[in-house]
Amino acid sequence: MKKKNEVAHYLEITSFIEAQLNSNFLAKRVDNVSIYWKNGELTSKIKELMVEHPEKCSCLQTFCRNTPPLNTDIFGVITNGQKFEIVILEVKLRENVGLAEWSQLLGYSVVSNAKFGLLINIDAGASSRLSGILASEVDISKVLRRKANGEEVEHLLGFMQWNTLTQNFEYSNLGHLCSLSAMSNLLIAQFMVT
Repeated sequence: MKKKNEVAHYLEITSFIEAQLNSNFLAKRVDNVSIYWKNGELTSKIKELMVEHPEKCSCLQTFCRNTPPLNTDIFGVITNGQKFEIVILEVKLRENVGLAEWSQLLGYSVVSNAKFGLLINIDAGASSRLSGILASEVDISKVLRRKANGEEVEHLLGFMQWNTLTQNFEYSNLGHLCSLSAMSNLLIAQFMVT
C-alpha cells in the first residue's frame, strides 16, 4: 500500500484545527469570526480570499500589498471583517523534524509578519537536537518580538505531531503554542469586543 504524502493530510489537519478553534470561539461567545484555509503562495491565495469573501477578507488588502510571495504549506486567515490574524502551518512527513524545518516556519512568520505558526510532523516527533534547543533557548521557543515598520511584532510558534490513527494532535510542549486551546485563547483575545 502506497503511503500518503503530506499534502494528502492537509484537509484532515485543517478540519480538526478549525473545529477546535470554532468550538473555543463559541464557548467564549466570539461568534463573528470566520476561518479560511489555503495552501500555496500566500499573497496570490489571499487575493483569492478577498474575491471569494469580500465582506470578511477585504481587511487583508494592506497585508497583501506589503507581503512578498511566500510558498507556504498551509495558511489560515481568522477574521471578523475588521481585524485578522494569519496562522502558518508547515506540515512535514519526516522521521523527525529539526532546526531546518523550525527555521523555515520562523522565516515565513517573520517575512509575512504572521503572529501564529505551527510546525506539524505527521506520525513522528521532533529531533532530539530541536527538542533540546527549544527547551533551553527561550528567545526562539517562546515568544519572538521584533520591530517592523516602527511597530513591535510578536511571533508565537509551536510544534505538534499529527497522529493519523487517532486523527488528533499529540502535543510536545515545544514552543509557545503548546496546544490548540492555548492558540485559541490567544486568538480569542484578539477578537473579544471591548
